[in-house]
Amino acid sequence: MAAAPYVLIIGAVDGELSGLRRRMNAWATEEIGRRPIQRGRLCGVPVRLMVTGPGSANTVQALTAVLEQAPPRLILQTGCAGAFRESGLSVGDVGVASEEIDAHLGIEPQAPEDPPTALPFPVMTALGAAVTGRYPLSRRWSEAAVDALSRDPARRGAGGAWEDADSTAGLPPGTTGVRVVCGPFLTVSTITATDLGAERRYRQFRACMEAMEGAGAAHVACHYDVPLLEVRAASNLVGRRDRGAWDLDLAFRRATWAVLAILDHCRELFQESLQ
Repeated sequence: MAAAPYVLIIGAVDGELSGLRRRMNAWATEEIGRRPIQRGRLCGVPVRLMVTGPGSANTVQALTAVLEQAPPRLILQTGCAGAFRESGLSVGDVGVASEEIDAHLGIEPQAPEDPPTALPFPVMTALGAAVTGRYPLSRRWSEAAVDALSRDPARRGAGGAWEDADSTAGLPPGTTGVRVVCGPFLTVSTITATDLGAERRYRQFRACMEAMEGAGAAHVACHYDVPLLEVRAASNLVGRRDRGAWDLDLAFRRATWAVLAILDHCRELFQESLQ
């Protein structure tokens, strides 16, 4: 079906989008692909919010249904992720993806400490290049996002145009800033839960963040030629699993701040893409 130009914002679980949903103007709910989608505006930009479910399989199904029926002009994927210590990110900091890496796509390596060997054939062609495990993302959008986050007053604890009276999405009181890093994101099917595994994966891929949906979203976005921007906040550090050291609520708040700051500061770019 035909759809007015809009931005599709996706998260794997409801908590990743609940802060945005509370701030939407004049939102209504519809269903695509047997999944509910909320429709409205954020920062004056027409958007739709969709919870895809965790993992690449859910993400691929959800996005394919939407892009077949009501294709957006931009997909903005957000939520929480694990941050690799070597990236310089801490819990609550924000990463912007420069590319998406599928950690499990390839040929089994000879040594277990090595990454999979690249496939001898591409799984697709994107932006004129063969993809065997690394999906290119829109450089224009990633650079615009980093610039927007760097310029947002809330990052310096000064408040932002997106805040409201019951704000749960801002930076905590006394925060002098949040670190923003642009780099590769690693998509895994099994969450890394040991320090040795984290060290190996960083050595293999040099990624700044690890999550479970990005490569699936990137594959669909490349197939349908729709730009994808992925912005996540760190809920934990990749490595030994210690749920006591995780802060999902902080990650959800920071991811909400990041999306709203990007929407607010990139209005001209959004309006250009929606024409």
